[in-house]
Amino acid sequence: MLGILSPKAILLGTAGGLLGSGLAFALVATVARFRSSETLAGIALTTSVLIGFGLGGFVAGKMAPVNGRFHGSITALVVAAIVVTVASLGGSPTPLGSVLLLALIAIAIGGIGGAIGGRRSNEPMSKGE
Repeated sequence: MLGILSPKAILLGTAGGLLGSGLAFALVATVARFRSSETLAGIALTTSVLIGFGLGGFVAGKMAPVNGRFHGSITALVVAAIVVTVASLGGSPTPLGSVLLLALIAIAIGGIGGAIGGRRSNEPMSKGE
């Protein structure tokens, strides 16, 4: 299975997922700041991480030569590892149960995003496209 692994697809998917996650967080956190809402800030963080999983999986699935779902899941796991690393370096507790739950969610959402991104058209492309 690892013979079909495309490092380029995973790297670009990770970059796209982290970029999308950061932009989503900045947008919702700005709204939360104007509304002075602590709850909305927490929702922004959770939503942005989930968006990062899906978007990273989509980009990786789109870039992968075969098996977009697999590449999407691996990419989302990399994004989850980065999230956990940044959180633990920032002093946040990272209990094993929470990390495993985050990994499971990453695999599921990244796989769905990768499957959507990896869908290939049945029509052959012409040379002009």
